[in-house]
Amino acid sequence: MKQVILLLILGIIAPKLQAQVSNEDILGTSAEGVSEETFENWLQLQSNPIDINRVDYESLSELGILSTIQLKAFFDYRKSFGPFVSIYELQSIPELSLEVLKKLAPLITCSQEINSIGRDLRLAKSWLLLRISQTLEEKKGFSPPTKTSIVRYADSPVKSLLRYKYANPKNLSIGFTIEKDEGENNWTDFTSFHVQIQNKGILKNLIAGDYQLQMGQGLATGGGFSLGKSAETILFTRKPTLGGRPYTSTLESGFFRGVLTNFQWRKWQGLGFISRVSRDANQLEPDSLGVVNVSSLQTSGFHRTTSEIADKNALLETNLGGGFSYQSEFSRVGMMLHYTYFDKSLQKANKTYNQYEFAGFQNILMSFYYNYTLSFAQIFGEVTRSSSGGYGAILGAIGSLNRRWDMSLLFRKFTPDFHSFYGNAFSENTRNINETGIYWGIKFMPSRRWQWTAYVDYFYFPWYKYLVDKPRTQGFETLLKLSYQPSKLSRISGQLRLENKEENFSWKESYIENNKTKTRTITEVTPRYRWTFNSYYSNKLTSNISIQSRISGSAFKFKQQNATYGWAISQDAKWSKGAWSLAARIAYFSTQDYDNRQYTYEQDVQYAFSFPAYYGRGWRYYSVLSYDINKSLTFWLRWSRTDYINQETVGSGLDEIPVPHRSDVKAQIRWVF
Repeated sequence: MKQVILLLILGIIAPKLQAQVSNEDILGTSAEGVSEETFENWLQLQSNPIDINRVDYESLSELGILSTIQLKAFFDYRKSFGPFVSIYELQSIPELSLEVLKKLAPLITCSQEINSIGRDLRLAKSWLLLRISQTLEEKKGFSPPTKTSIVRYADSPVKSLLRYKYANPKNLSIGFTIEKDEGENNWTDFTSFHVQIQNKGILKNLIAGDYQLQMGQGLATGGGFSLGKSAETILFTRKPTLGGRPYTSTLESGFFRGVLTNFQWRKWQGLGFISRVSRDANQLEPDSLGVVNVSSLQTSGFHRTTSEIADKNALLETNLGGGFSYQSEFSRVGMMLHYTYFDKSLQKANKTYNQYEFAGFQNILMSFYYNYTLSFAQIFGEVTRSSSGGYGAILGAIGSLNRRWDMSLLFRKFTPDFHSFYGNAFSENTRNINETGIYWGIKFMPSRRWQWTAYVDYFYFPWYKYLVDKPRTQGFETLLKLSYQPSKLSRISGQLRLENKEENFSWKESYIENNKTKTRTITEVTPRYRWTFNSYYSNKLTSNISIQSRISGSAFKFKQQNATYGWAISQDAKWSKGAWSLAARIAYFSTQDYDNRQYTYEQDVQYAFSFPAYYGRGWRYYSVLSYDINKSLTFWLRWSRTDYINQETVGSGLDEIPVPHRSDVKAQIRWVF
């Protein structure tokens, strides 16, 4: 009977769910403020769809798509009616709207899907992906050296990626990644691999190779996907406890390499991990005893010049740790211990803002976390202490007041001497250090067509920061977004954000000394303001053609100076028919300075991302062509170009191009077997 009902639903809903949904639609945000690591973690989710018959509460909530009420409805339905027959059966859950289902579709699979309505996902699947890209204009780093400039990149401007994955949705995953950046002289400059076994008796998870780890709210280990502050003002406030996951990203930092095990017995779970991996680091000159220390960790992953190659694998890092947790139907409580050891001492520059930074060979973190779920809300938190004596704390709650109102509240505090190398908790700073803040977010949905989201975040920094030459500074950030969906095929949104911080402001001052006029530089910590505006319109004109229009603008000023401005406008169009698909954009931008750079998400080949900053004045174009050669082979080709007005070169240093334009090409082929 269940299959019969499902087949009736398919005739109505399946074509709509199969429509293409862009990363931007799912993320619900512009690219501004979204780190490369965040996008890479999102792409890992896309390439590892979750099985709706096996997914737990934490993994499903990580997607940031379902509210507390919708999550409860999902698991209540599965508990009452048994395993899902297909992803399309989700339409039977009243709380899940068509818009929500469209966002979920690219990220989920169903191990019980019947052959009459789609492929049998109970079978294992492999895929192999090859990607190459290059900037067409010659950069200075690839030109012949001169007498005054001899530093050059080591090899060709071609960037390459080879990725393989074998996955059985039930219990096995195997994969590797091989990548080379432009200018590097070894096509295997970065290699990553993993083998994962799941759900074998009390063995819940075993990973050998490269992996990430996310526990609690990410104060000690925060290796999962989360946008933090964004237009999704509620769901990304809380981080789920996911445990270990295979690492398949091309980023060359922020992962463990070794073995992770996770055992489960009834409601108890135990986790242990060990990692040993070489990191890039900036080495200092030997001291009087001949000991070599490092001043900082390098995370760019570039090994193109003599100095970059010297930093490669300069620091050997060992991590080990473990913990346990107790999980009932509505709560989870856990503890974890994490030990990090470096084979060289980390000694940062002798600056005031570095006074409380980590120094030495080892760090120990002890963490306690909890989560309690009610029918309409979740209460969560984590407290972590580092061996320096510093601590970090997250206390928060998110909930649905009713079907129209959602709300979130979060308090965080990270002392200046709190040290966590793999932390990625909710914060204003890039790292969880030297910050106290309180965040309040709301979402109001008066109808299926209208949605209003907003947040206010206040933050305080007790100690000096880089480019902030005084302690006890503060600031705030607020966002307001309004979305309207006139029909199932069109959407309009507008977003306004204001950010206020205290930062260094410098200016020249004239003075007279010995009857001569001289100048000196005065630096003062003063409020800095930045306003940004983004608007978006999308519409599906026909079954084959859709369009998207965007306008963005910004204003930037310090208290003592006049404001500067920037803006950009872009028009996208997409056509698809049968095996072919073509997306294209034309954009114009004009900014007075780099502080007003405009970020606009760009479509890329599958499992890749592009979010360049538009600044200066000029035009931007790109097109992405894809073709399904057959059921197993798909080919993508991307071309992009930026033409600048009133400037003679593009870029700086070894990336400088001696003409006022830049063009890039990217080709990718994927074989599924």
